[in-house]
Amino acid sequence: MKKLPLNIIIFMGLTAIFPLIDFLNGFFLTSGIPIPIGVLYRFFFFIFLLVMIAVAKIPKTSLTFVTFLFIAGNLIILLFQSILLQNPLAWIVEDVSVFVKYFLWALIPYYIYQRKTLFMSMNYEKIFIVISFLFTVFLLVPYVLGVGHQTYDNSDAGYKGFFFANNDTSFAFIVSITFTARALIQRLQGKWNFRLLFLILLYAGNMISLLLVGTKTGIVYGAIVSIIVLIRLLFIVRFQSVMHKIFIWLMSILLIGWVLLRGLSYAGQMIAGTYDRMVYFYHLYDGNLVRLLSSSRSDFFEGGLHYFLTSPHPIFTMFFGQGFEYRLENFGRLGLIEMDFFDAFFGLGILGILFLVLLLGYYGAIAIKKANRSIYSYLFLVILLYSFFAGHVLFSALSSTFLGLVCGGIILSKKE
Repeated sequence: MKKLPLNIIIFMGLTAIFPLIDFLNGFFLTSGIPIPIGVLYRFFFFIFLLVMIAVAKIPKTSLTFVTFLFIAGNLIILLFQSILLQNPLAWIVEDVSVFVKYFLWALIPYYIYQRKTLFMSMNYEKIFIVISFLFTVFLLVPYVLGVGHQTYDNSDAGYKGFFFANNDTSFAFIVSITFTARALIQRLQGKWNFRLLFLILLYAGNMISLLLVGTKTGIVYGAIVSIIVLIRLLFIVRFQSVMHKIFIWLMSILLIGWVLLRGLSYAGQMIAGTYDRMVYFYHLYDGNLVRLLSSSRSDFFEGGLHYFLTSPHPIFTMFFGQGFEYRLENFGRLGLIEMDFFDAFFGLGILGILFLVLLLGYYGAIAIKKANRSIYSYLFLVILLYSFFAGHVLFSALSSTFLGLVCGGIILSKKE
């Protein structure tokens, strides 16, 4: 492999360390220490991407068009909102910080697109394994040491260590366990060495982390991935020798036995907190399953929609939205739905949704093409579903970075 340019080394470094940044950011926030390390890191990463994109050759292609339309269109929406709604400077600054996170997922794959040949010469998936390892270490080490925080004070579920947001952390492990599972299956088919042991431990760490975080989506996803891995190893994957196959069967039988005898009890203790919380909210919501399954997002949607439709500037609001800080300041909790596509619609209007759908549609069209299908195609669909139902993707710096990296993988998987 040829020596990589400095800017790609910096990009890989900035990408790899973001679990550490989010860990430190959460630690400072929960400890009341006013060090905006997360803001500084994202701003630097954002400026780095802009500069590197500007100095490289900008090809006249459809991706260039939809990416620049997405960026420029949203900035025009921000400008119009600031003028018509007469937002104070503090609100504008807050909105700009939201757009910095929002633009990351568009800028990262375009940066990769400009340097596709160089990225094709390296093992791009390794970055996800590094990120998976760091997230696992930064969650499990505080848990073992008995420090960190719970999302719910009256429940054993929802451990998030020093990461700030529970849903973001769950999303990180959903992406991480997907790549870890893929790397583990590939390694089991090849030479068995210490890297295999590392991946086995990492996969176990991913699964334990999902159980500790305790979200419904994360636990179900981890269980489904584990079942798929087991089925592939037992009935589909070809190994280098018969002894490897026999060993896998024996280990699988022992693992299933351990799960039935001990693992279910251990997992049950961690899941019990989630179950108790669901029962509590079930009674709190008077048995309303829609409110329960949506974690009250249906209530936020109804209230947010009311404020959106009763705007004093109805035509402007419909096409340009109401912004993000404007909604939070005026409507409080109802200004945030926590379902990304509705938050995008209320915040950016019909035009904002159009820009979003165009760019997502571009990557989706590449991803579903038979010749281009890859793990990134699958994860792209998973991320879109998570974004729609659980939110915390498009407007979260952590999750937006993951989406950008996955879209970058789609670009690298595209057959010319």
